[in-house]
Amino acid sequence: MAKKKLSYTLEEQLVSALAREFTPEDEIGVTAIFTFSFVAATLAQELYAPKLAVCMMAKGRWGLLNKVRYPFEVGKPPGQFIEALMTMDDIFDFLVRGKWNIFMQPAQIDKYGNMNISTIGDWHKPKAALVGARGVPDNTTNGGRVYYNVANHTNRVFVEKVDFVCGAGYGPERKQGVIKWGAPKKVFTNLGVFDFEKKTGRMRVASVHTGVTQQQVVENTGFELIWPKRVPETPPPSEEELHLLREIMDPAGVRRLDFVKGDDFNRVMKEIQTGTTYEMVYGK
Repeated sequence: MAKKKLSYTLEEQLVSALAREFTPEDEIGVTAIFTFSFVAATLAQELYAPKLAVCMMAKGRWGLLNKVRYPFEVGKPPGQFIEALMTMDDIFDFLVRGKWNIFMQPAQIDKYGNMNISTIGDWHKPKAALVGARGVPDNTTNGGRVYYNVANHTNRVFVEKVDFVCGAGYGPERKQGVIKWGAPKKVFTNLGVFDFEKKTGRMRVASVHTGVTQQQVVENTGFELIWPKRVPETPPPSEEELHLLREIMDPAGVRRLDFVKGDDFNRVMKEIQTGTTYEMVYGK
């Protein structure tokens, strides 16, 4: 019997791809800013990494969330599912022991995986001052596995050279062994999944999402990517993953928030806050 074709959305394909990065050996997953990263980590808890604790800001400190209450709610205090609150000493202990598997969001990233979240333009007279390097230097020199997420893949983000290096990619320091850990593994965007060629350290296309063309990726990337002879499509979410996302974990589609702006964002937020079901959002 032929396997039935599943219908799915971009954010569901991305969430599933991220969730599969975790394994039964993983203990800590860290997400920053993006909602779909958090949904992915909790999906991984259910299917791929039973020991995984999700780390996020809670009550002014870092909290470890062993199991998240479903369905996801916006604006609710996380206190009821915090297993432990941690100090910065605890955080750095996890980091240097290689247990810090983190998803971060670059404002700029170049062909070698160098990442910037600090400033756009000249440092002395920037066009935009952002959040600052924060923990990115530590993460990319001591971390376990580092991933980057980009909700809107454009050539303003994917640039030939970042204006300020916050996170270390595959530069000469890594090749010389000065920096040994924390190298970025993959970049997940709304167009595809990208990794880094071992020999050159350059960004390579690992897969493109359903319906995305090579031309779209090229036009929205400010440097030349390495392309395989045959470009695979990002694997679709499984029936089990879709069931968990749509009916158990996130029926209101909190995972959509990172991919909409302006009036669309306000509409999605209102739907979530009023307890929208999956069928009401996408149809049966």
